[in-house]
Amino acid sequence: MIWVAWRQHRYQALAGAAALAALAVFLLPTGLGISHTFQSSGLAHCLATPRTDCSGLGDAFDRLYNRYQFLVPLFLVAPVLLGMFWGAPLIAREIENGTHRLAWTQGVSRREWVTTKLGVVTLSVIAGAAAFAALVTWWSRPLVAAGTDRFDPGIFDLRGVVPVAYAVFAVVLGVAVGSVITKTLPAIGVTIAAFIAVRFTITAFLRQHYLPLKHAVYSFTGPRGGTAHVADWIVSENTIDKFGHVVSRGGGLDFGYLAAHCPAVAAAGPFTVKGSAAADACIRSLGLKTAVAFQPASRFWTFQWIEFGLYIGLALALVAFVIWRVKRLS
Repeated sequence: MIWVAWRQHRYQALAGAAALAALAVFLLPTGLGISHTFQSSGLAHCLATPRTDCSGLGDAFDRLYNRYQFLVPLFLVAPVLLGMFWGAPLIAREIENGTHRLAWTQGVSRREWVTTKLGVVTLSVIAGAAAFAALVTWWSRPLVAAGTDRFDPGIFDLRGVVPVAYAVFAVVLGVAVGSVITKTLPAIGVTIAAFIAVRFTITAFLRQHYLPLKHAVYSFTGPRGGTAHVADWIVSENTIDKFGHVVSRGGGLDFGYLAAHCPAVAAAGPFTVKGSAAADACIRSLGLKTAVAFQPASRFWTFQWIEFGLYIGLALALVAFVIWRVKRLS
């Protein structure tokens, strides 16, 4: 049965390997060039030196390589492509063509049939996704080191171990959808919609709560000293008064609030608030502070493994559903 499953899906595996090889042909030389510039420009040394302003070198490095931003959406859609073309047809096409009945009359149980097919495809996906994640992680390391947004979806979702979990989940999701709909094209469409819905929900609403948020309050006009690292993930930032009441959500200044409490600010007008002596005096007199809720940058790998476990858990639940569903197919 393993040999039969491999024969059925070997062309998918070969196509995936060819795509990965083509990607490597592009990423390996460009990655070496990015790494060389990162070192030779002095940015690597600057970033490794505590309390050093590297903004000038960082901006120049970013301008040089921001043309590669187009790769981010292409990389992000890779898992859903696996779900579309590897997962959704796995059972749906067999049922659509009626070939599943032949397989079940050859002394192979339904459970063995579906678990073997799932196993062969999933192992191929894990191998390919792991190679993809390792390649992209290596290629993007200087770009990430030069930035401050390790938790950004365009970075977090492409590095480390989570791409492997996304790929496995997408394939098993496609199989589950195909086992219910039993028509290949509709199954592909539903797989895309379901995958996007799950990914959006977890990324937008759950990820920030994997661990309790840390909180910090610091002077509005002083340097930011409340967060541990410049790369911390700022989940929320508000301006508060000395009593802890929020006066401006999202940080910044509310001219109406300042004008209502400080006549000098009202007289100066809204276009002269920023950096004005009247505004600074008003801010000090009102005791305005900035309150942030954040996830420390040091939690990057913890969040990677939490999200990996979450998607693998969902995939295992879908595997159980697929086995149950196949046993009840006519």
